[in-house]
Amino acid sequence: MTLTNIDHEKQIYCFKVFYAFLVVLLLRMNNPCIGCSEREMQALLAFKQGLVDDGNILLSWGREVQNKDCCQWDGVYCSNHTGHVVKLDLGDQSLQGLKHLDLSSTNLSDVVGWLEAVNMLPKLTDLIYGCNLPPPIISSVSVMNSSKSLVRVDLSYNNLNSSIFQLLSSTHTNLVELDLSWNNFTGVVGWLEAINMLPKLSNLILRVCNLPPPIILCFVMNSSKSLVHVDLSDKQS
Repeated sequence: MTLTNIDHEKQIYCFKVFYAFLVVLLLRMNNPCIGCSEREMQALLAFKQGLVDDGNILLSWGREVQNKDCCQWDGVYCSNHTGHVVKLDLGDQSLQGLKHLDLSSTNLSDVVGWLEAVNMLPKLTDLIYGCNLPPPIISSVSVMNSSKSLVRVDLSYNNLNSSIFQLLSSTHTNLVELDLSWNNFTGVVGWLEAINMLPKLSNLILRVCNLPPPIILCFVMNSSKSLVHVDLSDKQS
């Protein structure tokens, strides 16, 4: 075999390697969601365990090889750019359970209509949203959990403003615990009146919120005298 033939075969081999690499790259660009992350899959499966699914609506949610990609699960939507789960749509599925919701350590800063989503969970008792939530959009029909089932609400570490107090003051809930720490409430007027509208509230935490001094009128804090623990400190430790 001559030196020329050897060089020619090397060129062909290099071309084949480059072509294979290019094909794989294009496939990944066109279909980045090869599979959701293990963490997201485990979170969804944990969520499924808290549901009553008598009709096997979530049969595709599983750890089996054929169901390993949670982006292909019924009601699960993934981003075409990142492959991460960005949406759950389980409406009209006759699912039951839908009582403790914890979305901490996720980034929901661009989510619109999260309050309406909460309203669709009539049996929800515990709500934990520490995920950079924007202020809720308050409308005439958007009330905090219309079934009044919420007992514990933790909306700390978000981007809420005075609208959350407007929301609380316009509804009659059965809230026992409320944590709105680490939100910026500078300039909020009437927050004490809003708290006073929660007759069953016993545990109130408003740490590091830049709250202005309350306007004291002819009523006392929490007229039902249900409050047992109040934390309004501005210390960050």
